[in-house]
Amino acid sequence: MKKLETKSCEEIMSTAYKPLAYCVDGLLTQGLYLLAGAPKVGKSFFVAQLAYHIATGQKLWDYEVKQSTVLYLALEDDHRRLQKRMCRTS
Repeated sequence: MKKLETKSCEEIMSTAYKPLAYCVDGLLTQGLYLLAGAPKVGKSFFVAQLAYHIATGQKLWDYEVKQSTVLYLALEDDHRRLQKRMCRTS
């Protein structure tokens, strides 16, 4: 069985970490995110818009975007609904 990796405060404080890599400058770093909120507030639309802009490298509002590969898992949508949403994001 693999042991849980632990680090002391001294180790953490003495480590030189790489700067964060932003997908959307000053707004969104690379990584995994969980977005939660009330129903029908636009979470899915917002994430689809983010994915579109990152995948195409187009500015998002006034933010510069670094073009990157995006994995968008729309587990509640069918292809027709995804197409409709993607047309609204461009």
